[in-house]
Amino acid sequence: MLGISLIQAGFLAAAAAAAVPVLIHLLMKPRAKPAVIGTLRFLKRVLQQTTRRRKIRHWMLLTLRTAALLLLALLFARPYLSAPGGLGRDREVVLLIDQSASMATLHSGRTLFACAQRAAEKILRDLPEGTTVHLAYFDDRVWSGNSNIPDSKGTAPFSLRENRDSPQATKKSQLSPNSVDWKRQPGYAGTDFGQALCWARDLFTTSARPQRKAYLLTDLQRTGQHGTPCKGFPEDAEIEVIELGKPLMGNLAVDKVETAQTTIRGREPTEVTAHVSNAGALAVHNVRVRLRLDSGGPRPIEQTQTVSIEAGSYEQVRFTLPIDRSGLYQGYVEVDADDGLPGDDRRWLAFEARPPDRILLVDGEPGSSVFSDETYYLEMALRLALPGKGRSPTPFEPVHLVRDGRTNLPELETYQAVVLCNVAKLDVADVARLRQYVSWGGRLLIFTGGQVEPESSAPLGRAGLLPAAVTGMRRAGVYRFRTWEKDHPIFLPLSDPQQGDLRRLVFRKITRLTPAAGAKVLATAGGGDPLLVETRLGRGAVLMFATAVDRDWSDWPQARLFVPLVHRFVGYLTGRLPEEQRVRAAPTGPGGDNPPGITCRKDRVFVRNVEPAESRIERYSQKQFRDEFQLARAKIAEAPEKNLAAVLPPGAQRPNELWTSVIWFLLAVLTIETFVANRTHA
Repeated sequence: MLGISLIQAGFLAAAAAAAVPVLIHLLMKPRAKPAVIGTLRFLKRVLQQTTRRRKIRHWMLLTLRTAALLLLALLFARPYLSAPGGLGRDREVVLLIDQSASMATLHSGRTLFACAQRAAEKILRDLPEGTTVHLAYFDDRVWSGNSNIPDSKGTAPFSLRENRDSPQATKKSQLSPNSVDWKRQPGYAGTDFGQALCWARDLFTTSARPQRKAYLLTDLQRTGQHGTPCKGFPEDAEIEVIELGKPLMGNLAVDKVETAQTTIRGREPTEVTAHVSNAGALAVHNVRVRLRLDSGGPRPIEQTQTVSIEAGSYEQVRFTLPIDRSGLYQGYVEVDADDGLPGDDRRWLAFEARPPDRILLVDGEPGSSVFSDETYYLEMALRLALPGKGRSPTPFEPVHLVRDGRTNLPELETYQAVVLCNVAKLDVADVARLRQYVSWGGRLLIFTGGQVEPESSAPLGRAGLLPAAVTGMRRAGVYRFRTWEKDHPIFLPLSDPQQGDLRRLVFRKITRLTPAAGAKVLATAGGGDPLLVETRLGRGAVLMFATAVDRDWSDWPQARLFVPLVHRFVGYLTGRLPEEQRVRAAPTGPGGDNPPGITCRKDRVFVRNVEPAESRIERYSQKQFRDEFQLARAKIAEAPEKNLAAVLPPGAQRPNELWTSVIWFLLAVLTIETFVANRTHA
C-alpha cells in the first residue's frame, strides 16, 4: 500500500501558525450593544437570519485561512508517496554485463558469462520495488537491454514491478528477472571498459534520483584498458565491480593467420602462416597445429605440424600448399589445446587463388633503346611488388607490344586489361576489336602524349572508347593534382597525406580534355582541367589519364607515388584492389550473433574471428582497475525514509514528490478564501 511521507518534517512546526486566524477571529468578534427603538417584531426576525449567515461565512473564512497555512507548511515539508520496500523509488541502478570473448572461459563447468547472468539475476531480485534499472551488455560496444542495436546514449528507464516473480509478460516500462533473456551467449569481440563506464556515467549525470549505483560484472581482463577513456564519473554514484572466476593459468590460441602468394605462378607454392601464442606461465611442448582448407574439390587440403612454445611467447607455423587450380579456398587453422578458453583455439581464413593478370601494354612511341620506350616505366612499375606485401610478388604480368603502324592488336580475350600509351591512331579493325573487348567486360587504360591529337583520337571517340574528347594540348607549365574523388577506390588510401601527397606530383604538360556525356571526372588539375576521367561501355570500363606515362611530359615516373598510383589504376580495372577483394574480414555481432566462421553473401565472402586480444589472460586487480579509470569508492548509506534529507544532494528531487498537487490545492483554497472574504462583513 502507498503512504505519504515527508522529506523535511521539521517544517510542520510552521503549522502552529494556523492558530493566528483563530485568534484574529476571537479578538475581532463583534459584541452586541443594546439600543432602544420602536417595535422590533419584523426587524428581529431579519437580524436573526442575517447573523446566522454571517456566522457561517466567518467559520468558512476561518477554515479556509487555517487550511491555507497548513498547506503552506505541508508544501515546505515536501510530502511524497512512499511504498513498502524502502528506498526503491529513490534508486537508479545500472547493470553492466561483460559479454566479450574472454567471458566464454569455463569456470566450474559453466562460462563466466553464465555466472555473470546468474549474479545479475540475483541483484535484480534483491532490489526494492520501484527501483529504476538500466541493463546493458558490453564488449567493444554497448548493447542496451535485450536488443541487438548498439546504444551509446542510454536506455529508457525500467522500473521493477511489484510482483517480481509473476510469469506474466512485463510491460514496456517494467523490468523483472523473468523478463530478461538469461539464455544469451557470450560474444566474440574485444573488451572496452571505457565504453561501458561512459554509458553509465551519462545515465547518472541526467538522473534526479539520490541513490545511484552501477554493478560491473566482468573478468577484469586487462586488454580492456586500451579503449575509450572515461572521465568525470560522478563521485556520489557508487560502482561495484564484481569479478568473476579465477585467472587462467595458461591459454593457447591461434591469434593470426596470414596467406602469402595467392597468385598462381607455375610451381611456386602458396604459404599459410599461423601465429600460435602461449599466454601461460609455463612452456608447452609438441602441440599439434592443424590446417584444413576446402576448395570444392574431391577432397580438402589437410596438414598437421607440431610446435613447442615458451611461456608468454608465440611461434609461427608455416604450411606450404601446392595450389595449382584457381578458386576460393576456405577453412581454418586450429591448435590442439586443453584450456579454459576454447573459443580462440581455431582461426578461420579464406582466400582466392588465381593466375596473374596479363596486361597488354601498347607502346605508341618506342625509343631507340628499351629505357626510352613509352612503356618502360609503366612495365617496371607493374613488375614490382608494393611495399608491405612481404614475400608476395606482383599480381600483374605485363606484355609489351610496339605499335609501329604495321602491327595490329592481338587477340585480346587472354588479357585482363589493355593499356594504350601515347598511341597515335588505331585502324578500323583494331578499334572494332577493342570495342568488342571492352563491351564484353574488358578494361582499357589510356595515357595521352604528344601523338594523341584530336584528329588521331577521333575513331576511338566515335566507338565510345574515349571518356573525354581530345581538344588539344596545354602549353608547358606546372600542373598538379588539385581535386580528386577521395572515396573512389583508386584514391582511397592515397587521400591520407601520410601515404603520400598527390599534390606534390608535377606535370609539365597535360592534354586538354572535354568529358563525354555520362563520363565521370575523378581528378582535376589547376584551372579545373580534367586529369583522370572514367566511363563505362557495356560490361567494361575505360580510364583516361591526361598526361604521358614516360618522362617527356613530367618526372612523375621517378616520384615515390608512381608505383602505388600505377598499381591503383590497373588494380582498380582488374579487381585486384584490397578494398574490392571478394574475401573480406567482418566483425562479429552482439552476444552469440554472427559467430566466427565463413559466410557467403552474393559475390562476397565474409570471414569472422574472435578478437585476438581476448586471448591474453592477464587481469586487473580491483585497485588497479579503479585507479586506471579514476573511480572513487563512493558509498551511499542505506538511510531510513525519515532521514532521507541527509542523502538527498542539494537540488535533488524525488520522482514521487507531491508538491505540485499541494500547490494546486493551496491556490484553490486562496481563491475561495478571497471570494468569501469579499462577501463577509463584520
